[in-house]
Amino acid sequence: MTSMGPALLAGLTGVVQGARHALEPDHVTAVATVMVEAPSPRRGIFYAACWGLGHASMLLFVAGPLVVLRVEVPDTLTTILEVCVGAMLVYLGVRTLRMHRAAAPPVRDAKAQPLHVRGRRPFVIGVMHGLAGSGALAALIALGSPTIASGMAALTLYALGTVVGMVALAAAAGPVLARVGRLPKVATVIAQVAGAGSIIVGVLWVARTLAGGE
Repeated sequence: MTSMGPALLAGLTGVVQGARHALEPDHVTAVATVMVEAPSPRRGIFYAACWGLGHASMLLFVAGPLVVLRVEVPDTLTTILEVCVGAMLVYLGVRTLRMHRAAAPPVRDAKAQPLHVRGRRPFVIGVMHGLAGSGALAALIALGSPTIASGMAALTLYALGTVVGMVALAAAAGPVLARVGRLPKVATVIAQVAGAGSIIVGVLWVARTLAGGE
């Protein structure tokens, strides 16, 4: 029992850290541009889960081998990926603003689309976020883990935490978005705020990355 205590605490810490990571500004703003199109809280949770799965899969498939091999991603590649994330945020923001113009009715996701089509965009967004963050995460885990097994366990729990964090946020925000979605003008304003926020965060993300900031 005494050996289980530290292991359980370490596991919970990994999940919590992953959940906290999921709530960083670039993640939240990107997912927000998708959630404003969700016709129901359940659909919003589905989108969040798709983002989380995309993010987690890249952490495991990219950061995993880096942890095992104890190698680092070149700084130049990391910079390129982070700039791509910023550009993606700007694109998502512009797309949301165009879809939710003040003169047009709010655009809601078409229920007639197949489920895998509806989840494709948030999954790809999560993949991009996971790619950009894998190098730094792998380096941190490799430094803090005495063995490959412990490093992979930490990475897996962290990846799980990112899914849990984003799904929890969607579960909390979904009912609110569903209520305001019944008010077209309010829904349009919220969508425009989400779009503008994504553009602002994207521009700042690129500027910070090119300036070499943390």
